[in-house]
Amino acid sequence: MKILDVGCGGGLLAEPGGSLFLTTVNKTQLSYALGIVFAEQIAGIVPKGTHTWEKFVSPEKLESILESNGLSVQSVAGMLYNPLSGCWHWSENTSLNYAAHAVKSGAQGQPAPAEFVFKGEAEGPRGRDSANPGAREELKK
Repeated sequence: MKILDVGCGGGLLAEPGGSLFLTTVNKTQLSYALGIVFAEQIAGIVPKGTHTWEKFVSPEKLESILESNGLSVQSVAGMLYNPLSGCWHWSENTSLNYAAHAVKSGAQGQPAPAEFVFKGEAEGPRGRDSANPGAREELKK
């Protein structure tokens, strides 16, 4: 799998320091049960056929794909949807949905300094070490 540079102006991921933000569904039995069986077939929260189990990806697999394409994962945060309120919330738990922030690596394979900092609730995402030792990503609603 190759990462496509789809940024406006042709170059967010072409240059070191460019950020990529992704949200996706984790490939777990729980995400299958809730995302496909419950959300599609039982509750009808999303149309049937919205999710394809084969396309679900674990955070570890996503990190491997991103790193093999010259990006360094800076942070990963779980996302939970409350169908009663219609709101999404950040979580430490990535077993269902999660968001990832990756940065295009700099020269000699070193990650570029993180320029984006997520402001967070007391329970923010788990941050990863970055080239900027003082940077710690936190995520806020």
